[in-house]
This record gives sequence, structure tokens and C-alpha cells, in this order.
Amino acid sequence: MSAVLTLLGALDDARLTFRSRATLDRHQEHLAHGHLRWVAAHSPAVAARFRAAGLPLSRWRELPPTDKAAMLATFDTLNTVGVTLDRALAVGRQAERTRDFTPTLATPAGPVTVGLSTGTSGTQGVFLVSRAEQARWSGTVLRHLLPGGLGGLLRPQRVAFFLRADSPLYRSVGRGRLEFRFFDLLRPLPDLVAEAQAYAPTLIVGPPGVLRALHRTGIQLRARVISVAEVLDPDDEAALRGWGDVVQVYQATEGLLALPCPHGSLHLNEAHVHFDLEPLGDGLHRPVITDLRRRAQPFIRHRLDDALRLHPDPCPCGQAARRLHSIAGRQDDALHLPGPAGERVTVWPDFLRGALATVPDLREYRADQTGTHQIALHLDPHTPDTQAHALRAVRDALHRSHADPGRITLDTRPLDPTPPGTKRRRVTRTWRPT
Repeated sequence: MSAVLTLLGALDDARLTFRSRATLDRHQEHLAHGHLRWVAAHSPAVAARFRAAGLPLSRWRELPPTDKAAMLATFDTLNTVGVTLDRALAVGRQAERTRDFTPTLATPAGPVTVGLSTGTSGTQGVFLVSRAEQARWSGTVLRHLLPGGLGGLLRPQRVAFFLRADSPLYRSVGRGRLEFRFFDLLRPLPDLVAEAQAYAPTLIVGPPGVLRALHRTGIQLRARVISVAEVLDPDDEAALRGWGDVVQVYQATEGLLALPCPHGSLHLNEAHVHFDLEPLGDGLHRPVITDLRRRAQPFIRHRLDDALRLHPDPCPCGQAARRLHSIAGRQDDALHLPGPAGERVTVWPDFLRGALATVPDLREYRADQTGTHQIALHLDPHTPDTQAHALRAVRDALHRSHADPGRITLDTRPLDPTPPGTKRRRVTRTWRPT
């Protein structure tokens, strides 16, 4: 019953759309007061961080940030439901092997969902979500993503999730007129196309790389498209509009971080999460988050690896929550290249993605820094025209980014197919300084 009440409350909580920054800040401070007292009393790892820093809970904004490695190292004493990292990994990996994602973990606090990240950064993340947190997630997602908002619940909605892994978290959105179906990305593409065509979803959720592959088959769908898990580039968005309205969600192992408004802008989820934005240069910021609701696995002053670009203009929707212009990429994927004097400069992934999006007839690509002065361009199709256009576009982007194209070797090669279920990363850096 409590989970149902939480869901209904999240569905109807219009109070969480704030029109002034001062009101939003007061709301966050009010949430933080009660939340941190509870978390510090139930999470030994969080309490130890405050003690080590010599800070009272009221000065939580000054707490030195943690990261994924530290989160995993303290997992057993960080979470408040008594789950060890070994146990969580065993359940999550068993689900991925068997493709049966229904089991949950029984804990003294009740059933808990376990999920795993893709591990593209080299370390696989783990998340724990309680029943009440599932319900709040469901209500928040439904309010923001259903076609027509909450009015969309007045008519049947069929939601198609194209994801690497299913989860009871996603299934928790199935209520009444809302039907859910999981499409396993490890299945052959023709099978997914045939099933999706028969299902005729009204809402499609998936990574843009996967949805573009579906779109290229010529499948005819009329649905709202929700981009998740990967950066939504302009070329993806333009193509997917052939199905319907396209919006994106910024969600990670660390939580639900940004949601679209009725105008389609992506706003930080500041009604539930506090963001400190550390400047990275070039107008980019790295988020340090404090989830003000999540208790099973607390995230307090947790630094992410993402680079965000804020929108310079206020949104017509009038929300006080900050508006994102784009998710530039992960900091680990930023290229480190020579400048005109041989100095090392940073080129963010969105510069190259924007450049390669202008190449005529280029269906897909990957740009990878493979050495101190080398970038490999993997192109589909790998034709003389796409090679010439891609090389010119990348050299122009490098010049605008203050790198020296004359000091950088560019080579092109055909793009190998992405293995099913693999997260698409269009700009990568496999070279690491020694």
C-alpha cells in the first residue's frame, strides 16, 4: 500500500515544479535536513565520511566528493538494506546470463531491485532500489514522459523498452491502462522489428543508436520517442522524428538526473537531486550530485564522470530547474591532442560529434584517439566521398577546438558492427597517457 501511495503522490505532485530559484533552494535544504539525518543514522559509510571531514550534517555541501570507485569499495556499509557487493553482483550477473530479470533481493527492509551498469568506463556500477523508490521513479517518469502528460493515462498506452537489460524498476510503470513490453537487445534485429511492428507502441524507450538501427529498417511506427542511456545527437533526433515527438532522459546508475519539460527542454531533476557543477572549461561542467530521496543506496556528494553544457537562455516553460544544452560526453572520452605550440589541449566529444553529423550520407561512425597524435575514424559507409568529407569536417572541428590538425594523424577505416547490447560511444579515447 505504501508503494502505491508513493506512486500516486509522485503522479500528482505538481508542487515539485518550481518557478523561482529561491523556492527551489529552500525545498532542497528542507529535504536535505531530514534525509541526511536518516542516512547518517543508517549508513555507516556516510557517517564515516562526515566524521573524517570533521563536518556536521548541516554543512553537507562542503563534504569532499566521492566517486564510483569509492562507492564500490564501501558498498557493504554504504547501502542501508544489508546487501553485500558480492551478493548484489551475483544476482545482477545471474539475471544478465539467464535474461530473467524478475528476481529481487529479500532484505530486512523489504524486496530490493538490483541493476548493473554497462561498465563502459571499465568498472561495472551496481544500483539498489527499494519498492518505495521504484514507485517514486515510476510516478515521476509517467508525469514527464507520457504522451499528453498525465492526460495520457486516460487512454491505453503501450510502452516498448529497447534495453540491454530488463528490470522490475521498469516493469513498475505498468499500471491500469499502461502496458509494458521489454525488447531484449541481444535478440536479432529482424525479430525485434517484427515484434515491435505487431505491438504498435505509443511510447518507445531506448538508446538512440539502437533506435536508429530500427528506424533504418523502414519500420512504420507512430509513437513518442524517449532517448536513454546514450547521448542524443542532432542527427539521431532528426531521423527519429519520423516516428513522432523525440525527447531524452538523463539517467545513470546514480539516478534519474534530468527530464524533459513540455517544451522538450532537458532540465536537471532538482526537485529530487542537488547538483553542484564543477567547471571544466569550454563552458562545460562536471556534476557532483546528492540524491535527496534515495535511501537504499545513498548518493551524497557523488562526483560523476559526465561533462554537461548548460543552456544559456531561460526555458519558456518557466521552471527554475537548470536547463541543459547538451551532454557533451564522459570526461574519460575527452580527447587530449597537441595544440599549435605542441601543448596538450582538450577536445570534448560533442565537437567531433557535431562535425561528423554534417557529413552527407554518413550513417554511423566512431572517432577514437588511439595515440598521442592519432585519431582513427571508423565510417559507415567507408566510401571516398564520406572519407573526404569526414576528414575535412574533423580537421575543421579540431582547429575550432584549438588543437593543431597539422600535428594530428587522421586515418579512416570501415566501421565494424556494434555487438548487440553494447552501449554506443561515438567518440572515445582508448589511448591513455603512461
